Amino acid sequence: MFQSSPRGAHRAPGRAVIDYRGLAAPVGRGVGGVAVIGAVSATAAITGGAAATAQAPAAPAVGTVRGIAPSAAPSVAPAAPSQFSSVKLRLGARSAAVSYLQERLNSHGASLRVDGSFGPATLAAVRAQQSRAGIGVDGVVGPKTWGALSGAASKAPSTSTGQTKLRSGSRGAAVSSLQRQLNTAGASLRVDGSFGSATLSAVRSLQSSAGIGVDGVVGPKTWGALANGVRISTGSGSRDDDRGPASGVSVSGQAIIDAARSQIGSRYTWGGSSPSTGFDCSGLVHYAYNQSGTYLPRKTAKGYTFGGRIISQSEARPGDLVAFTGNDYGHMGIYVGNGRIIDASGSRQQVVERSIWNAPHVFVTYR
Repeated sequence: MFQSSPRGAHRAPGRAVIDYRGLAAPVGRGVGGVAVIGAVSATAAITGGAAATAQAPAAPAVGTVRGIAPSAAPSVAPAAPSQFSSVKLRLGARSAAVSYLQERLNSHGASLRVDGSFGPATLAAVRAQQSRAGIGVDGVVGPKTWGALSGAASKAPSTSTGQTKLRSGSRGAAVSSLQRQLNTAGASLRVDGSFGSATLSAVRSLQSSAGIGVDGVVGPKTWGALANGVRISTGSGSRDDDRGPASGVSVSGQAIIDAARSQIGSRYTWGGSSPSTGFDCSGLVHYAYNQSGTYLPRKTAKGYTFGGRIISQSEARPGDLVAFTGNDYGHMGIYVGNGRIIDASGSRQQVVERSIWNAPHVFVTYR
């Protein structure tokens, strides 16, 4: 029986020290050196003292011990990406791989519920990550997407003024600071550290008053406007008009709606803009407007948002656009009226007419 020094039942103040003297002892005659603690026990001991500072005298040369290599180290479980890098995931998948995918997407800026179910929110986050990575935006998680997610977690970039760049969906102390400064500039926001639709509206109003790009993203110019005491205008005028269409454009709301309704049931295709290829959300806008006689060049949803004039819900008319601000203005539909839109839905994989769901959005007109 091996003897070890008795240990007290209570831990002394200060950092814990792992005493290795009880973990190794002479094996006996015929075996040179010292026996090495078994891999399982060593792993447990080391894991239990992860936060401790290990202090042990240098061990003598280890001889050959039956079943243990002389310099063997406890095995380390392979990194999680290697377990799933060969797994292809798409809308509708359910598994532990999906849970891991959601965790990786959250580390890169998404805000997903980790439930192992590949639903519409996960699809949108995957497509946003693919877009940022400059790879094919198809919503299917394959080797390239896993590779894009295997890097370090993304961090909010800092501006030249030392302030954090903020946008819809951001959370934290920097957002609270932004909200307080916006209130000083004339807004009436709840200071809760959450960059929601009310904060977005206030940011856009400030940018309009300052005569800078009205994109809802708080960067150096917006922080500078706040620092310089720019006030939020309460008048009816808005520099958003600078981004609107040229005067004299004729827009027939009912003709736009009719053209969009004619494509209900058409398949969803990323980048598509015709009945033969299918539609994505901006492709349906392009098709419906041009079919109605209102020419619009082919743009992304964000391009159509800032190419038009952002208006309040009370001003919106049938045929205007509803742009959802999540994922950097990543989706839009054609406003039908009464809280409904027609859109090419990535989650439903077809053109549908439905109610506007509870997500931050703005109304855009080309009238």
